Amino acid sequence: MPNKNLSTTSPSLLINSLKSHILSIGNNDYYIDTINKSNSILDYWHLITEINKSFGNLSFFENGKTNHYFNNNQHSSDVDGELKGNVFFAQANIIPSKLHIDGDSKPKLVKERKTLIMFKPHTHIPEENPIQLNIYDKNHNLIMQKPLSPPSKLPKIANNSIRETNLLPRDFKSPVNFDLVMRSNSELIEISKNQNHLHKAILNNKNIKLKLNHNNTKKTFILNNSINYKGKTITLHNTDNNDIKVNYGNNTSVLPSKSSTRFMCDENGYWLTKSDAKQMKYYSPPRKANSNSLPIIYFEIGNLPDIDINKIDADFFEKNLEENSTLKIMKMDYDRVKKFTLKKNKKFTSKKIIFTSEAKESTFIHTTNKVFELKKDSILLFHCNSNGKWKNIPIYSSHTSKINNSYPNKFDITLDENELIIEASKKRNYLNNLIKNNDSIKILTSDGNWSRDFTLNKNDAFHNKKILFSSNASYNSYIHYGKNTIKLQTGENVLFVYDLDKKWIPINQNNKENFISNLEYIDKTWSTTIPKEYIHPEIKLEFNYQGQKSILSNIDVGAPNELLINTFDIGLLTPPRDTLLFLDKFELNRQYYQTVPVSKLIVSRYEPIHLLKVVMPDGQVFTENAPDEGGGHSGSMRELITKSFYADGVNTANYGVNSSAPDTDSFVLTPQITAYNSVGMYKNGRVVHGWSGGRGKATLYSTDNNEISHEFGHNFGLGDHHGGVEGGSHAAANKKNSTWLWDSDNNYFIPNMYKNGTLNHDGMNGGEAYDARYNVYTAYTPNSFIEIQNRFENQHVFSEESKTGYKKWDPEIKEMVDAYLELSQYNAIEFTAINGSDITTNDLNSLLKKNKNVIIYNGNGYHAPKINIPLANENNKNAILRIESVADYNSELHVNNKIKLIKKNDSICYISDGYTWNRKDNNETILYKVPYKQGVPVVTLMGFYDPKDVIDSYIYPSLYGSYGMVYSHDKKIDTQMPYLEVIFEDGTISQYQLHNFRSNEEMMNKFHVNIERSLNPIKANLYINNKIVHSREVEIKKNRLLTTINGDIA
Repeated sequence: MPNKNLSTTSPSLLINSLKSHILSIGNNDYYIDTINKSNSILDYWHLITEINKSFGNLSFFENGKTNHYFNNNQHSSDVDGELKGNVFFAQANIIPSKLHIDGDSKPKLVKERKTLIMFKPHTHIPEENPIQLNIYDKNHNLIMQKPLSPPSKLPKIANNSIRETNLLPRDFKSPVNFDLVMRSNSELIEISKNQNHLHKAILNNKNIKLKLNHNNTKKTFILNNSINYKGKTITLHNTDNNDIKVNYGNNTSVLPSKSSTRFMCDENGYWLTKSDAKQMKYYSPPRKANSNSLPIIYFEIGNLPDIDINKIDADFFEKNLEENSTLKIMKMDYDRVKKFTLKKNKKFTSKKIIFTSEAKESTFIHTTNKVFELKKDSILLFHCNSNGKWKNIPIYSSHTSKINNSYPNKFDITLDENELIIEASKKRNYLNNLIKNNDSIKILTSDGNWSRDFTLNKNDAFHNKKILFSSNASYNSYIHYGKNTIKLQTGENVLFVYDLDKKWIPINQNNKENFISNLEYIDKTWSTTIPKEYIHPEIKLEFNYQGQKSILSNIDVGAPNELLINTFDIGLLTPPRDTLLFLDKFELNRQYYQTVPVSKLIVSRYEPIHLLKVVMPDGQVFTENAPDEGGGHSGSMRELITKSFYADGVNTANYGVNSSAPDTDSFVLTPQITAYNSVGMYKNGRVVHGWSGGRGKATLYSTDNNEISHEFGHNFGLGDHHGGVEGGSHAAANKKNSTWLWDSDNNYFIPNMYKNGTLNHDGMNGGEAYDARYNVYTAYTPNSFIEIQNRFENQHVFSEESKTGYKKWDPEIKEMVDAYLELSQYNAIEFTAINGSDITTNDLNSLLKKNKNVIIYNGNGYHAPKINIPLANENNKNAILRIESVADYNSELHVNNKIKLIKKNDSICYISDGYTWNRKDNNETILYKVPYKQGVPVVTLMGFYDPKDVIDSYIYPSLYGSYGMVYSHDKKIDTQMPYLEVIFEDGTISQYQLHNFRSNEEMMNKFHVNIERSLNPIKANLYINNKIVHSREVEIKKNRLLTTINGDIA
């Protein structure tokens, strides 16, 4: 139930009451330190939200305040030295350099990841005075110097950020000739199925034209961003009778029937249309701010001549222009001059004139071919170029770009009749002319006098114009401005003012949804970005301002974590869904990278899988449908084929493990996830699987929302509702567990809120993306983020540079070091002791005959008094024997004609060299494999086989992946044990040994072997007892799919 006392309290009384309540709390210092009294509304808003979760109408934002700051904390200095201040970092999210809030924790920086550094000095520093940043390495060597950008350049929230580009609208000219024109159905069908085909075409041609239609193009044509494409042009022509959707980066446009659109790739690797370039050019600040800022004024003319003329030409102040580089002309009410004429004159080259006005009536300034209107309170700057022509220069200066955000005493015009309201809504020029000719406008909607949509356009003549939208209507209206939209509901109103940055700004509003439009992270904070190569452990930052210096040391930099995500789309007895956007849209890979603590996010892709026949590990064969009922989280094929067979098989093949149990989870040895869409035919029809993750797998219904954040989170060890209410909820800046996302590519912040301004939740706690236009995934709270980071730092990563094939983070020396990946425990036959019975040499000989890697489990209820190891000989040479005991009772181990005592919690290992059994330490590597190549296109051969040769074995159709690890074949094969034989196009043969025992007594084992694609395998034979039990031809295919790293093409 809403709190009636709060909901009926006026804003001012509510805030005053809350102030009194806060200051009466026992720990006064905490609140005094963290609430900024000069801009405290946001703090109070968060506190009210926490105190009264059900308070539904947060409509008490301060009128007339254009900027709200999320972080108003006032903490003690983070740095040593006389230049006091606080330092923040941002990589995936914002990280304080020091902890100031009780119970809070913070992630480490990720080594070798681009980083934003923010410094908030405790004393005021003017924007024009630079602060210098110096970075020193662990040996105190200066490795980088860079000035910090002033607070006005601090990244904005995504809604208010305009990305800069080198492209201008005039660049979008039609080329005289195209280097490549694709129009045939076969070519266009190949493009729709083959990412690599279009990729190579773009790389090899500067200007390409594609003639698209729905017969040869997917419903949505996807054009992925890549830095490799900068300077390239693609023209898409829709020859179809229907519109075609085009997705480029995170944008989607409609290509109407029989029309064309030209896309150009800018220097940052982003595809843009001419319309995009126009908008970015209009809203972007000038490249050289100094040339467009107000110059130093050398001479002012404040009293114009009182003569009976209505114009003054350049001759009037020619003498002053000759003697001064800059003049300022001030127009007052008592001046009778109505017109200035600036004549062309080369001797005025480089001179500047500033016009200001305090007169109610407009004055007009004439140049060679243009007329400019000088209005009250406006400023116009003119510069004479090398040809002697006077040009108007837009002014970008902090002291002139302020807007008058006061509420008008009265409006010049009010639209409250249906006909006029509809005309303002439907006719762009009508509303633009109203705004141009009136300083303030009010549009009042009501039932019968209403329209749904209003668009506020940009125009240089609109500076400081005001327009108020007020609703008494029962229906919602939508006000579109720039790339934002505000929903106006019954009883709400919003005042817009047009500023010098060419943006409509919502100033006065009582609808909570739009508060974020004026929100920034922190004020008075200087910043810069640091390339990844400078982010290493033990770096020090020095801040220097006019001789005052301070140092930040002891910066916690952690491992350069990596995450590998394999993707595929599978249809079980039905075509695959073809909706795996995480595979198709590289932008989604990039966006997820922006939410996790890694230096490298690798996404590999497998070709779609359409199974017309499904062979189960127990030998059942399905060709029409599975006999059981399927569901989102259920179904025999979901569990045993999609998850345990394909997903686990793809993961395990990357470790060089050739075979495994059909129903055990994959080895989670590295940060590796196989993510997929899965659909199957069951007794109850066609069923889509999804909403499941963990143990190296993610079964997904959709991949462009929180489902990925959540299911991948399970793979990082996070459970549902991880951290509870506190740890799983985002917080205000004065509370622990508070952060925002930072998009390092687009340099904008993403708040930790929902769009209506209430605090968001973690991806594991029902949260959702702030705004899908900027990132479709949910921000993890610092609590979850730290858990993910710790898990990554305790795992191996694949490494081509390592002699072992892997590296692991050493927290002592803070470096990645070569590390063996121990495989013996994952490649073994397991034997559980029978309680009260000895384990004999015959028992162990029988086990070692099946597999030369045995693990014996000994415990309460399954305790063996004696364990007898057979003498070492040629037959058990290289055999590995492990014993894990948790029994309260001791056991006798008979080995090498000696007796050893096994006690509770002992874990011991012996290896036979053919002569004796040698004891190995627990931390000593026993069995490992080193990939001979990493990250290459692979053919993954998979299937089921029965070592007992009772159930019919089966080789599944080959998988074709863009990125995998490959291992040398076994040089020596025991032909009496199962093995896989691969025949290559050149006639060579490779063989891979498989387990000689059923891991599950009721089912066949699965095998999974990666083969280097470029070797061109053409056939696979499966041997049991040295006889071929199944064969399959392997099609030679070119690599159609691309691998991305951090969202860009590898």
